[in-house]
Amino acid sequence: MLPSPRALEDGTLLIPPMAIQVTIFPNSGFAICINFSHVVVDGKGFHHFMKFWASVCGSKENNIVLPSHDRDMIEDPNGLKAIFLETVWNSPRERFMSLGHNVLSDNNHVRLTFVLTRDHVDNLKKYVSTKCQRHGLEISHLSTFVVTCSLFWVCKIKLEQDIKTNDDEELYLCFWLDCRTRNIGELEIPSTYFGNCLVNGIVAIKRSKLVGQNGIFEAAIAIGSKVREMQSEPYKCAERLKSIFSEVATIGHRMLRIASSPKLDVYETDFGWGKPKLSEVVHLHSQLVSLSDCRDKEDGIIEVGVALGRTQIHKFNTILEEELANIVVCD
Repeated sequence: MLPSPRALEDGTLLIPPMAIQVTIFPNSGFAICINFSHVVVDGKGFHHFMKFWASVCGSKENNIVLPSHDRDMIEDPNGLKAIFLETVWNSPRERFMSLGHNVLSDNNHVRLTFVLTRDHVDNLKKYVSTKCQRHGLEISHLSTFVVTCSLFWVCKIKLEQDIKTNDDEELYLCFWLDCRTRNIGELEIPSTYFGNCLVNGIVAIKRSKLVGQNGIFEAAIAIGSKVREMQSEPYKCAERLKSIFSEVATIGHRMLRIASSPKLDVYETDFGWGKPKLSEVVHLHSQLVSLSDCRDKEDGIIEVGVALGRTQIHKFNTILEEELANIVVCD
């Protein structure tokens, strides 16, 4: 957990950027638990820093490039800096005082990691592609990320069907896209850039579509379209950041958030003792799902972290298995 932010005499708010805890298990190994502030860096920049740190400590030849802290490479032709700063200055101080204190502590919740194999992912992609052909549609972006998010979003919403719900209400999926190495005019940011270089995407679908027979297909079409739009115009609507996050605050209970990414290659962080046995996002909650690469590439293609109540997790697992079985039948 990060130390609490504190106000200095001149009113400046001092926010600790990172906290590290190393726990040693005698004759078994050790665990490194790290909490960092997104005010300083995003996941891509943080994990590149971790790999560089590990390469310095490890016995292998250091071939990891130093993180880049050059802020001068960031161009701002649309004047977004002023807009973003205004959003920060107008945010309640209490929001920043609670940074780093969102670690899951509810004993009624259980964290589980699900592994999708290459066959799972390939079947999902074939299923969506076949549906597109039958409907005369062309999906703009069909990736492992798209079909994984679609599958777990549908399973999460079907889990809620025991609760009284409104089928006409809109539900939302929120995720982030890394803009490094994307050529945007004259702007090109290297993959080693240490800082925040993300854009936010929000997808909206009615509950009735997600729980319907074509739920995964509907979700994949919507998510794929949003990803393609963000890739071609990553800063579209960026000037509306303040209003977008105000809207998000009112729909939080209807929004599933996606954290991390399999492209971060967390299992490639080697301090000299080989790959980590396990990597987890510990601050998961019922409205947050994490994605990661797999430690054993032969057994799986993507790991998905989920946190749910103890009475819900078994039902969620059953729903997930049924959805995957149905995909195979429809293939």
